Amino acid sequence: MTGFRVPAFLQAISAWIALAPVLVFMLAFFVLPAIGLVQISFYPHTAGTVLTPGFTLAHYAKVLTDPFYLSKMLLTLRVCALVVFFSLLLAYPVAYVLVRGRFAGKGLMIGLLLSPLLTNFVVLVFSWILLFGPGSFLMKGLQPLFGAGFKLLYSESGLVISLVHVAFPYALIPVITAIAQIDKSLEEAALSLGAGPWKTFFLVVLPLSVPGALSAAFVTVTIVLSSFAFALYIGGDSVLIVPLLIWQAVRDTLNWPLAAALSVSSFLVIFALLGIGMHLAGLTRAQRRLA
Repeated sequence: MTGFRVPAFLQAISAWIALAPVLVFMLAFFVLPAIGLVQISFYPHTAGTVLTPGFTLAHYAKVLTDPFYLSKMLLTLRVCALVVFFSLLLAYPVAYVLVRGRFAGKGLMIGLLLSPLLTNFVVLVFSWILLFGPGSFLMKGLQPLFGAGFKLLYSESGLVISLVHVAFPYALIPVITAIAQIDKSLEEAALSLGAGPWKTFFLVVLPLSVPGALSAAFVTVTIVLSSFAFALYIGGDSVLIVPLLIWQAVRDTLNWPLAAALSVSSFLVIFALLGIGMHLAGLTRAQRRLA
């Protein structure tokens, strides 16, 4: 006797019912606010008022043509690229050791590496302020090496270092997942054919883990664009990236439409760059399969 099979349309309905709470949550707290932000970005700005309904492209024209805003957008992209690069540079060897290695204390190590996730951002910000401050033991040790004018607080280097510390655990998790899904026999086959450990890593592990690296890059960029406190207290006006410009537009001039246009523009630029990266990664994988 054959078992009863649920019709396909009932399976589809059941799936949508199961997903309904998540979809409603995303609609209410992500999609609708994002639509509202896009709508505000087209409002004209009137001095002395917060929001004046209407339609204008002036804010987007200012963001995309004004040399000041273009330079700050490029600065933001550079900070994002540096944070992504160093986060992945640290995440890959650590993830590989955690996935492939067999040693005591692995759970403790993972807990320590992910500990920034359990720490409040305000605590992290003020910890870095104390560490980068002029009288800290770190600066007293570095200034004789780099000169009396060397500083990390209110500098791009200090901002990148602190953001890498915050972003590293978020980058580590998808890289661990990607490496864990790679069949170890592929590495063993490469080694047996004469490839050394480094060549095996760059020709086998790294290409196969590209999806995890792209996920890590997306999360890392999101962290950079949302870490306003780090940009304000560690970068300051010396490193005026987009989150600070948005804050200044809201605080100083009450120009909410310009702040919304900056938010939407930065999101679209980052999303487009990541999309190009994913497309190039897909082309690379396709070429490797054909080869």
